[in-house]
This record gives sequence, structure tokens and C-alpha cells, in this order.
Amino acid sequence: MGFIRSINKRNIITVIALVLLLFLIVIPLLLICTYNLYNSGSFDLSFVLSGETASVFFNTIKLGFCVVIVSSFLALPLAFIVAKTNISFKGVIEMLILISFMIPPYIEAMAWTLFMQKNGYLQSLLPCFSFITPYFFTFGGLVIIMSLHVFPIMYLSIKNCLLKISSSLEEAAFVHGGNFFYTIRKVIFPLIFSSYAVGALLVFLRTAAEFGVPITFGRKIGYYVLTSEIYKYVSNWPIDFGKASNLSLMLVVSCLVLWYFQNLINSNYSYSLVGGKDKKINVYKLSTPQKIITLLFLTTIFLLSIGIPLFSAVVTSIIKIEGVGISLNNFTLDYYKALFSADSDAFSALMTTFAISILASIITVILGTFYGLLIGRKKKGILYKLMDIFSLLPNTVPGIVIVIGLILFYNSPYMPLSIYNTYGMVIITYVILFLPYTVQYVSSSYGQINKSLEEAGIVSGSNFFYLLRKVILPLNSKAMLAGFIMTFIVSIRELVASLMILPPSVQNSASYIYSQFEQGSEASGMAMAVATTIITIALLVALQFLTNRQKEKTKDETSDSIGYTWQ
Repeated sequence: MGFIRSINKRNIITVIALVLLLFLIVIPLLLICTYNLYNSGSFDLSFVLSGETASVFFNTIKLGFCVVIVSSFLALPLAFIVAKTNISFKGVIEMLILISFMIPPYIEAMAWTLFMQKNGYLQSLLPCFSFITPYFFTFGGLVIIMSLHVFPIMYLSIKNCLLKISSSLEEAAFVHGGNFFYTIRKVIFPLIFSSYAVGALLVFLRTAAEFGVPITFGRKIGYYVLTSEIYKYVSNWPIDFGKASNLSLMLVVSCLVLWYFQNLINSNYSYSLVGGKDKKINVYKLSTPQKIITLLFLTTIFLLSIGIPLFSAVVTSIIKIEGVGISLNNFTLDYYKALFSADSDAFSALMTTFAISILASIITVILGTFYGLLIGRKKKGILYKLMDIFSLLPNTVPGIVIVIGLILFYNSPYMPLSIYNTYGMVIITYVILFLPYTVQYVSSSYGQINKSLEEAGIVSGSNFFYLLRKVILPLNSKAMLAGFIMTFIVSIRELVASLMILPPSVQNSASYIYSQFEQGSEASGMAMAVATTIITIALLVALQFLTNRQKEKTKDETSDSIGYTWQ
């Protein structure tokens, strides 16, 4: 009877968890699909099929493909250098790549705009290159900015695959007379094709879903994509949620189709790269000229992705008078003093950011741990599969689409408790957007813990809550902390939710940076950008350190303990 009662309780908890996900994530997204039918009684396809919408959709696809091409030229050589050569300081390269990805893309776009604009920093420092300015403020410049932000996604996918290729596969090609380039073309690239294709699709998805760069740089050059058009219809009068929902539906369908192709490629074009005997990785020794070329390549990438954006942001934040130029007499720290002055708008925005982000991170960790523990054991059944899919849905659907769905849901006249235009709406949005991080961390960690540890506690007479407090949560505490840090990092830099759901007259750091940039007060906005970027990088380093320690601890435990098994 006790066993039956425990099964019933488990099923009840699972159903409650699934229903909560339905109301938090699934129903708001379904409202986007049914908005026109719900309001007018029929689907209006005239706007979707119009030339204007087709043009915006084509712009999105065109941008995605071009970013994939440029990212390939950056990521493929970089992944090969880190995974297959004897170059030193690989740890520094890895950290710089992560930093380039964690700099908010809208800050990168603003910084590049200030650097390349007429009478900008490029013309001040290197007047001979001023002819580049008109060419930069075109579609090509937009592609470059996006590629410099998203290429780490493709790099990680390819590098991880290269590290799994056994040296015997390459040595077999050399034994049969194949040279280096033949081996690359006939052995290595076919083996990494699946990872490359998955990375390319992820880059495409990230580009299609990106909001910050199109709304800052893209709008400046007159290049409009789905995300910027969605924002236009919900932010400019007359507000038209119908057109916004139609464009959101187009965007989410496109993303889901691409996710389907990614899974198809991953399942049909994957190969076994690691054998049971030989796990050695072939490392190519670079000659002195090759090392020089490699260093020039690495310097160029990190100069463009980190150096110029950070230089532009820092210099702008300390310039006293714009247009005078870069000189010690024109430097000031007044904007940083205002940022940390208790009665300033900047300080108020910063404190609002911390308050909302910390509260949202705490709730996300609690909720994400709950779902991570339910999913982590990989129990069979449709309920667990649906829970897994629904909890990770915010990682699949573009953020602006989720925000539109939440606005439609919480602004509905049938909603008994209206939280629209309140801090509660902001926190719920952040929790939903960033829930997958904690779910993935905790479910992965919990799935690697041997069941015998829990069984020992049950045999010793421990009840569920004691077991949870003394065994399960302590063993997963590092994953929970990683989820908290990651949620906090992405929430303090989140732009789309900040612009669309913050209550009137309330600003956080992201909306403050955007508003100052739009109003021409770049120095004040860049001071906030530098502060949030430093916080982001510091937390990223802490998260990386925590992850590395967890890996080392896990490796030590697996080598010392015979009874530990990976599941």
C-alpha cells in the first residue's frame, strides 16, 4: 500500500508540474497562433502574404545565411587551432571566446557604431582608413557585427567534435599516401560535418531570433527583419498585436522547422569517433611561420570581437565633450560618478536590474531544480517527455515571441489577476525565458548521481524531505549555483523583455543603455554598458571556474569509487 501511495503522489506531482508549464509557457505561445481567430473569428492571411511581410522574411533569411558563411570562416580555423595544434595558451583562447559571446550584442552594435561613424574613433586614430565608414554602415556591417557575436556557437560544436576524432583515423590516411589537405578534405571534414551543420543551424537560429543588433544597427541602416518589425507593431502607435502575432508565428514556425532539420542531421549524419582502444588525439606541430600566421589570425578575431567594442565603450564613457577627440584633457569620470550616485536615474536603473535579476534568479533556481530533479532520472512515460520538451521550449522559441505570448496572456480581459505593467510580469517573464538553464544543469547533474546513494538513505529510514535536504540538494548544489549565476548573467543583459514589459517610467540597465543611445547621450549609456559588461565577465569567469572544479571533482570521484556509474 505504501508503494502504491508513493506512485500516486509521484504522478500527482508530475501532473501538477506539467500543468504549471502549460500555463507558464505553452498556453501563451498557443495564444499567438490563435490570436486572430480569437479576435476576429478567422485567420487573416492577407498581411502574411503581403509583399512587405515577404520582404522582411527574406531579409531575415538572407541575414541568417550570410552570418553562417562569415561565422564558418571564423569558427572552422579557430576550432582546428584549439583542438588539433600544439599552440599554447589554449585556456586563454577559450576564455576570450566565451567573453566575446557574453558581451551583449546590442552593446557590441552600439560600440561598433560609435567606432565606425563619421568623425568616430577610427577616423580619429587612423584617418587613412576613413574610406571604410560608408561601406560599414550597410548590410555587410550588420553581417560582420552579428558574426562576431555568434561564431562561438559554431566553434564550440566543431571543437568538441574534433576532440573526439581518434588519431588512428588520420594516421590511416597518411599511411595510404594522403597529405594534410587531403586528410582534411576526405577524413576530418566528413566526420565533423554533422557538428558543423548543427552549429550552422544554431547560428542561423540565433541570428533570426536576435533583437538587439537589428533594433540598433539594423534600423540605422534601414534593414528590417522579423524581430525588429514585431517590436515596431507593439511599441509604435497604433499598436497592432494582430500583425505582431502573425510575424511571431512566422518566426517560431521557421525556428521549429530548423530545429527539426538539426535533429535530422544529428541523427542521420553522426559517426562513432572514439574507439575502445585508441583515444589519443592527433596534434599537429606548427612551424614558426605557421605560428605567426595563427597568432595574427587569433589577434584579428579577438581585436574585432572584444578589443574594438570594449575600447569604444570605455572611451565613450569617459569622454567629456563629444567631437573634441581623444585626449587626456577630454577625459572625465563624471558619468561613472553619476552611475553610482544614489539620486541618479542611472543608479536607480542599476538597482532595479539587481533587484529584479536576483529575485528572478532565485525563483528560477527553485523552479528549475524542481523540474531538473523530475527530468534528471529520465523516467519513461509521455508525461516526463512532455515536461522535458515544455521546460526547454524557451531555448527553442525566440525570446521576443515568448514575450509577445506573455503579453497576450497576461493582458487578456479574462485574466482574473492582472499583473501586466507590474514588476511581477517582469519577474515571471525572466523566469520563463531563463528556466532552461537551471533545468539543464540540474537534470544533467542529477542524472549522473548513482541511485545507490538515495537507496542507502531510504534503507536507513530517511523520509523524502530528509533525503532531499541531506543527499539530493547537496549533491546538486554546484549545478544549482551554476544555474543561478547563468540566470543572473543573462537577465542583467536582457533587452527585448526590458523594452516591452517593464512598467511605465521604470528602467533597468538594458533599457537605460538603449534609451541613452537613442537620445544621443552615448557617454552615460556606455558607462552603464561597461559596468554591466564587467559584472557579466566576472560572473562568467566565476562560472567557468566552478564548472572546471566540478569536472575535476567528478573525475577524481569516478577514479576513486568503483561503485559510481554514469547514466
